[in-house]
Amino acid sequence: MIKTKKCIICNKEFETNDGRVKICSDKCRKEYKIYFKNKVSEKLNGIEGEDYIICKWCGMKVKRIYGKHIQKYHFDETSTDYKKKFPKCSLMTSKDKHNISVNSGKFMREEKWRKWASERIKGDKNPNHKSNTMEQQRKEISPFSKEFYKKRGLSEEDRQKFIKNATKNIELDTMISYWIKRGFSEKEAKEKVSKRQRTFSLKICIEKYGEEKGLERWKERQKKWLSSYTFNNYSKVSQILFKQIFEQIKNDFNEIYFATKEDNGKNNEYRLDLFEKIILPDFFIKDIKKIIEFDGIYWHKNNPENKIREEARDKLILENDYKLLHIREDDFYNSPNYIIDKCIKFIYEKNS
Repeated sequence: MIKTKKCIICNKEFETNDGRVKICSDKCRKEYKIYFKNKVSEKLNGIEGEDYIICKWCGMKVKRIYGKHIQKYHFDETSTDYKKKFPKCSLMTSKDKHNISVNSGKFMREEKWRKWASERIKGDKNPNHKSNTMEQQRKEISPFSKEFYKKRGLSEEDRQKFIKNATKNIELDTMISYWIKRGFSEKEAKEKVSKRQRTFSLKICIEKYGEEKGLERWKERQKKWLSSYTFNNYSKVSQILFKQIFEQIKNDFNEIYFATKEDNGKNNEYRLDLFEKIILPDFFIKDIKKIIEFDGIYWHKNNPENKIREEARDKLILENDYKLLHIREDDFYNSPNYIIDKCIKFIYEKNS
């Protein structure tokens, strides 16, 4: 139905079939925008930056640039465009920032809302669930994955830095410090950690299945685990040392194994069966039963857990009549030639 209305800007009468229209022409519409902006701006008083900010595009006083202001007055622009054009200008008032900081995640402190949020993304409802995405897509969104860094043109060094920072303060129940912080003594903490690490030990297998069958089942599990373990947790620095040693001794020995990556992605380390444990020596010469272990700065951090584990491992190696030499990464950095000579001397010295 056509109605006769009066323009709120020029008071001229006009006909329209839209009951929402209040303006007669484009000219009046522009004037109305200016009028409305001024009206909104007049309501915002106080201190600039704290109570309001001024939009650099239109000069209007607002509490925030993004949201309704951009949608209504700058619909062909985005807040990202604004930040690029005016990098030193804020998108919101300082009060707005404070309120967002204080109230951020407030509703998630209540159990019912945490449960609600959990249900929303549980199982195949999660947009990254395997039923909704390909394996490659899932890898590309995880900052722990190599594909994440490849997609963004970043290096493996960037990935290792992220992992180091992300995990440096993590404490697990397999760590002595985890239990000490929860009121246990150092002795009790060591017992707790030892118990956690014995969930599938040789002792438990023998107790459950008998000595012969228990040993067989334990070794099967160890071999299965090692064959599926393709992650190479050794430093690139160790490869420099081992390759130089290999070049000097390769004509004198038949079987030399060291931690290096094959074309198929698997780690070319020797699986050494020491009855109680299967270990992967860093550098192993089978002919003369000699092992060189490279203690990298990252993988051999100076903490109680590592010390206990490495001492037990070394003891087992020596008890089985293998000769062992440890090389620290920082020592190799400081004196590479000295360390290479030390390794060569260790390899060729006669067993006492």
